[in-house]
Amino acid sequence: MHSKRVLPVVGFCMLMSLVSLLPQSALATKYAGAFMETGGGARALAMGGAFTAVADDPSTTFWNPAGLASMDQTELLLMHSERFGDLIDRDFAAYTQPVSWSILGEGQAGIGISVIRLGVDDIPFTDHLLEQLDTNRDGEVSDTEALGLLDLQDEIRYKSDQEFALMFSYAEQVGSWQLGTSLKMIRQSIGQYSSLGIGADIGLLRPHLWKNLDLGIKLQDITTTYLSWSTGQTEIITPAVVPGLAWRQPLPAWNMDLLLAGSLESRFDNRRTADQYNVGSISGNVHTGMELAFAKKVFLRVGFNSGWASENLTAGAGFRVAPLTIDYAYAGDSLDIDEVTHRISVSVTF
Repeated sequence: MHSKRVLPVVGFCMLMSLVSLLPQSALATKYAGAFMETGGGARALAMGGAFTAVADDPSTTFWNPAGLASMDQTELLLMHSERFGDLIDRDFAAYTQPVSWSILGEGQAGIGISVIRLGVDDIPFTDHLLEQLDTNRDGEVSDTEALGLLDLQDEIRYKSDQEFALMFSYAEQVGSWQLGTSLKMIRQSIGQYSSLGIGADIGLLRPHLWKNLDLGIKLQDITTTYLSWSTGQTEIITPAVVPGLAWRQPLPAWNMDLLLAGSLESRFDNRRTADQYNVGSISGNVHTGMELAFAKKVFLRVGFNSGWASENLTAGAGFRVAPLTIDYAYAGDSLDIDEVTHRISVSVTF
């Protein structure tokens, strides 16, 4: 018997309950598009996601598209991470390059294209078995009746959840500011159900706001993003505002550079205690991070992602041998499910 079908009774009951809710999940818009929230790049994750004002590698297409205006090299970044063994795979790819033209005709400009993909394989679908399981014909499957799944293992259908976001980004220098935008197209599919949506982010970056202090602001899903499902229902991704600061401190005596960063992810969709702080329908998560660079070749990073406990700790390291950079990130068990996150990303300049 295939190993994916050997599940404990409790697992069967929980999975069946989850799957039975899938067609109605489009009504719960609070976490719509959540697969995009952790962005891309191992470097950004290792710094606790505090990247709004850093925005100086290809992952800026997600964190703050305004950063593209100051990038002077063509670069490709690829990232992969896994959770629960290889059950959940998450990938991020971004290609960025400077361009010799600008829409507003003001100054330096850059473009980028990026993809986020999340895949969950081997999801058991049991809705076609409900009539067989409902032995007392009362229209509901009790926990006791659900035990009948043990005798119907060969009839369970396994499908996949595939979620994609494709982003086209552009930014240019306007005076002392950098302005950028990302147009994103989203497609999700769970079994026979699917959704399509389109949205946009706007980013601003002000390098050297005061001495070595940089200011970044991301207006996420500024137009409100609507995901239309094949079931006829609609999910809404509400706007979020993410301001951030970054302080860059050269340490020439030791041939080192110190980077300190922080951002506040602010939302308005009544997440309450699901986020770190909340007042009424407004909630927020604080992200902090630090990077210490040795001769611009070896990097050590640490941060806190949406909390100050050990499970919110992030850390990582990087190594650069031009034109190649390899980064690793670790994130703690913030969901309290005995599962940490590991990310590896590779970038190359041309």
